[in-house]
Amino acid sequence: MNKPLFIVTKFEIIRQLKKPSFWLSVLFVPAFLGLTFLIGYSQGNENHFTELEEDTKVAITDEAGILPLNPFALYQTEEEGIKAVKEGEVDLFYYIPKDFAETKKIEFYQVVDGLHLFDFSSEAIKGILKNAVAQDLSETELLALTGEYEVSTNQFSKNGKDANILGRAIIPGLIAISFFLFLVLSGNRLTMTVVEEKENRISEMILTAVSAKHLIVGKIIAMIILGFIQIIAFIAPVIVLVFLNRGNPMISQVFDLIEVDPFMIIASVILFLFSILFITGILTLIGSATPNAREASNFMAPAIVASVFPLYFLQLFLSGEVNFMVELITYFPLSAPIALMLRNTLGTLSITELIIGLVEIVLISMFVVRLTAKTFQKNAINFGMAVPKFLQKRKR
Repeated sequence: MNKPLFIVTKFEIIRQLKKPSFWLSVLFVPAFLGLTFLIGYSQGNENHFTELEEDTKVAITDEAGILPLNPFALYQTEEEGIKAVKEGEVDLFYYIPKDFAETKKIEFYQVVDGLHLFDFSSEAIKGILKNAVAQDLSETELLALTGEYEVSTNQFSKNGKDANILGRAIIPGLIAISFFLFLVLSGNRLTMTVVEEKENRISEMILTAVSAKHLIVGKIIAMIILGFIQIIAFIAPVIVLVFLNRGNPMISQVFDLIEVDPFMIIASVILFLFSILFITGILTLIGSATPNAREASNFMAPAIVASVFPLYFLQLFLSGEVNFMVELITYFPLSAPIALMLRNTLGTLSITELIIGLVEIVLISMFVVRLTAKTFQKNAINFGMAVPKFLQKRKR
């Protein structure tokens, strides 16, 4: 990187990092995720919804005969139990009718103060009945009933070899998600940064010190680096949450399922890097070619929609069959990045198709960056004001 390009890149990065709005956009989503997790975690640890307190007085009338020894059966009929609840003799009363197997319904009664929209105290009876029935079951029967066991999945490809399609797709899928995050989080800034400088006439002053090519290429590099900062800020809290919940059976199963496929991972990384350059060039080109933010937004929205176009036809990609529509979306320039990464994640992208797609993205990226530089050089000091005719005559 030559000195003018380095200066422009450094200047743009520092300028954006000093803006409170940048850090607000970077940290808002992670902070929201963290707050949501803390609220959910604290509520998840509150056991008073499903567990009874020691001083809670419970009565159960079991006409179905589920409980072999019912220490809660203080009342013979439902009416007696309801009366006891109303008079404060017991806190909770459950009535299990004789036709419980047919109705699949248990009556629950309690006295409450005020309005209770969500009351999970009725869950206690489920634990009581489950423990009562479990006493007569063996460990094997109990496992079969509760479903608290793991199923180890083994898949084979058509040639008879082991095929862990989902496991191999996890890492490439995360890379594809990272590109989508870059597009969503940084797309607007990539265009508006260039437009705002032209509207504020900042670019006119900068162009007195550096060339238009150095300026726009430096901006592209700076925007890519800032986009990576946003992605890291978004992903870091997720990694922390996964680490804190690493003992969760679902998370541990995902880690056990992960399979490292060097070809798929390397292909995803290469596609990711060149796709970042491609989409950054496209959006900065829009900013360079338009005179103001309103005009830029008219072109930016269709460009972003076209980039995520493969997601609208996700079912076609998931089917595993490469039909004409999938091929069309794969090689259409704006939708090619996500389509190629999506097909690589699902294992439907051949080496030949990967090479063709990469060549297409690289060539178009180079063309777009050069076109952006020329467009920016032409429009950087164009303020969109026509010279009046009488001034033109006087000038002559």
